[in-house]
Amino acid sequence: MSSSSRTRHARVLVLTACSALASLALLATAPVAAVSTRSFVLDDAASFGMGELDHVAVRSDGRVVPAIGFDRVALPEDVGLVWCAALGSDGAIYLGTGETGRIYRVRGENVELFAETGQLMVSALTLGAGGTLYAGTLPEARIYALDTAAAAPVTPRELSRPAPTDGSAAAEHIWDLAFDASHHRLFAATGPEGRVYAIDTANGNASVYFDSLAEHVMALALAPDGVLYAGTTDEALVLRITAANTATVVEDFPGNEITALALRDGVLAVAANEFPEAPAVSGGSTKRSATAGRSARPRPGKALVYRVGADGRSERIHSQDDAHVTRLEWGSSGELYAALGNEGRVVRIESDRSSSIWADVDERQVLAMSIGGSAPFFATGDGAAMYRVTGASPSGASWISKVLDGEFRSRWGGLDWRGHGALRFSTRSGNTARPDATWSDWSAEITSPGPIRSAAGRFLQIRAVFPDGALDAELRSVTAYYLPENQRPVVSAVGIKRAPSKREVDPSMPPSPSSAMPLGWSLDNPDGDRTRYRLRYRGEAQTVWRSMLEEHETLSATEYTWETSALPDGYYVVEVEASDELSNPSDLVLRSNASSESILIDNHAPTVTVSASGTTVRGEAVDTLGPIMRLEIAVDGGDFHLLFPVDDLFDAARERFEVDAATLGIAAGAHIIAVRAFDAAGNQGSAEVTVTIAAAAARRPTR
Repeated sequence: MSSSSRTRHARVLVLTACSALASLALLATAPVAAVSTRSFVLDDAASFGMGELDHVAVRSDGRVVPAIGFDRVALPEDVGLVWCAALGSDGAIYLGTGETGRIYRVRGENVELFAETGQLMVSALTLGAGGTLYAGTLPEARIYALDTAAAAPVTPRELSRPAPTDGSAAAEHIWDLAFDASHHRLFAATGPEGRVYAIDTANGNASVYFDSLAEHVMALALAPDGVLYAGTTDEALVLRITAANTATVVEDFPGNEITALALRDGVLAVAANEFPEAPAVSGGSTKRSATAGRSARPRPGKALVYRVGADGRSERIHSQDDAHVTRLEWGSSGELYAALGNEGRVVRIESDRSSSIWADVDERQVLAMSIGGSAPFFATGDGAAMYRVTGASPSGASWISKVLDGEFRSRWGGLDWRGHGALRFSTRSGNTARPDATWSDWSAEITSPGPIRSAAGRFLQIRAVFPDGALDAELRSVTAYYLPENQRPVVSAVGIKRAPSKREVDPSMPPSPSSAMPLGWSLDNPDGDRTRYRLRYRGEAQTVWRSMLEEHETLSATEYTWETSALPDGYYVVEVEASDELSNPSDLVLRSNASSESILIDNHAPTVTVSASGTTVRGEAVDTLGPIMRLEIAVDGGDFHLLFPVDDLFDAARERFEVDAATLGIAAGAHIIAVRAFDAAGNQGSAEVTVTIAAAAARRPTR
């Protein structure tokens, strides 16, 4: 198997921190930062199963073991996929293909064109009496009879085009065929009207044997006593049909399609798949058209496999979240084989419900197989090929891990494993997610744990080669240690971190004054190292930085409250330094710095002066920095009201004001007039003056 033909995406990748002592022992080839050492740990069926398997099996208990051997038989290049297959009585294998509608016959290594149907796809094959091969097609739902004793190429004889006798819509797709030898008839599972037809093999007459509520009947299994089992789409029902139009539901399974049935000694195996949206097959009507027909080419889905006993009790024996099941076959010892539709694999399920990835090939889909007979084989789509199971002890069996991502350029440390037998390990590395010509070659093999001999890089693959003929060899776990190249923590966006204030509701209102300045900043920390911050400040026009923190103070939060009460008013710049020294030794520490924009520090109130001349109150508010942003006036300790400056604009550090007290709506007599001013920082200053209003001067306010 080509190690670069595909990359599996592992779902399990365990990153563990190691102690300093363990790191020094396992990474003796290079100095490392103990707290930054990481490891890839692959020790279960999920992580092993995401690798490439060449004549090895991954068992559900997390062991990789040698598998049975198989040989690839190449098919003509113009064959797009093998959809179905049948084993002839003489040992010949018949393959029904898609995109060309041909049937090929395989004898030994010889592959010959057996027949051409002229249809888009041969979707079902089954062997009948007297060596007759029956073939179902789509999209015209034709059924052909072919004499397997004839020399190739054979001209197929059209046996039937199933259609109801009442004139309603004919079938368009033949999905499965089952031959009933006792009645010399052929059962056909069809769509998109969801019917099972019985076809007389003598004359081709077709009658509706059962009319389901589903859009498609996808799979059939015929029991020796004549009971027919049928799997449907939509509600994923399995029907038990005992006579024409007489059926009971075996079970309503999860998912939306039953794609495969297999019957042995009264035990029924069921593949219930859940697919995403089903694309329509053009042409024809549907009964209850929530969706149109199923696409001929399988789509990725997920599957559950059930075992239904003779007593009708069902039990889930396998689940597949990342692939759907296309075929089921019972093995000679009671094991069950499930072909997967998007991983190029066959899973073997034991009677105790344990399982293993039994076969793994380069092609993406396994769509046809026959395992329990005298000539076991399986065939594929998305790259059509046939694989003959040899039964011989495989040579060159190997397992290659998925591409392991260190996230950054890394130095590789030790490689360790647990297993049995004379396993040989090698590695390769690179900087692309898919191995290509830029990757290193496979390293020299090692037979005992030791240093990884591949060049530094971001990505790593591990290969384990099993000894020839050693069926008892096994691999249980692999651990690869590595040290990612340290990444610099980058600090940015240094500034004031204020909570929402009343000023955001009313811009004319001053902020609440405080000498505690809440600072905040952002950090981009690619490798997640612990970060320490140092804070410094300087006056806007100065060049000397002063520390906010003592060296023994360790700040790791991205915020800090700066007490500014001892500072002169003015504009200041704050600098934050980020360092990953808490996670790295001194020679590997990386730092970055970022500065704020100028920050106003203003802890002193403006000065307010006020005087009175008759009923006229005038004065000014002066701030060191400015601007004055609000003036207010109150009479005799009452509520303060907005007072505009003389020029009506709050735009300077000095603002003059003037008001005629007689316009404030106060009674004759002596009154205390208070004026207060706010600067941009919210600091408040005030002053007051006494004004006497004569009786003749008192009047209603004009402002």
